[in-house]
Amino acid sequence: MSDAPDNPAAHAAPPRETPPKAAPGYPSLATRLLTVIRTLIDFGQKRLAAIQAQQLTIAEVSDTGHAFGTFNLSVILARLLRGLRLADALERRVIVAAPRIDGPKPPPRPRAPRPSRPPPKPRLTEAEDNAALLARMPTDREIAEMVRRRPITQILDDICADLGTGPGQPQWQQLWRELRAAMTAYKGKVTVHFNRAYQRTAAAYQEVRAGLAPNWTFYSISERISNTGPPPTPVVP
Repeated sequence: MSDAPDNPAAHAAPPRETPPKAAPGYPSLATRLLTVIRTLIDFGQKRLAAIQAQQLTIAEVSDTGHAFGTFNLSVILARLLRGLRLADALERRVIVAAPRIDGPKPPPRPRAPRPSRPPPKPRLTEAEDNAALLARMPTDREIAEMVRRRPITQILDDICADLGTGPGQPQWQQLWRELRAAMTAYKGKVTVHFNRAYQRTAAAYQEVRAGLAPNWTFYSISERISNTGPPPTPVVP
């Protein structure tokens, strides 16, 4: 029998492995895209309903005119309707493509030489787009084709333009974080929103200066737009 003192370590319980901490759960890219799209749809529906019910305050009429770059009610309503249809079509596209959007990215493939293509048609100016939209609303098939063929970031930008969302508006704050994340994930340009907001504010101000009073007569716009100041300087983050 050994007289050596017992080694306490021999009787100690084996050390327990520290379980790894659970990683915080972040919504998938498809989920974030759907959140942005559905927030836009909700905002557009509320804005459309408020205009149709003549429930805008004087301040909201001013904000709406500057958000769309015009006080022409026909243009505003046409844009809202097209924007909601684009958002609805994009929502369906993202739902169908969610497994691919959230799945592993495939390795890049070598690019094969492509035959020369004719140069793309120049993008319509906002005034030209407004005129074309008033002349004819796109069909459901054309809306679906626009959403199917174009990058998601471009469609989101068009939806924001049609619904009149942009920096400086209350609803923009809740959209900005998720929209910026979606744009970054798809290599989109967020500065277009700030540039458009500035250009539209300037365009609306020019209408005010010219004394234009479109068909918002039930809002008595002329009573409160005479003191509208010049457009603010754009701020790009």
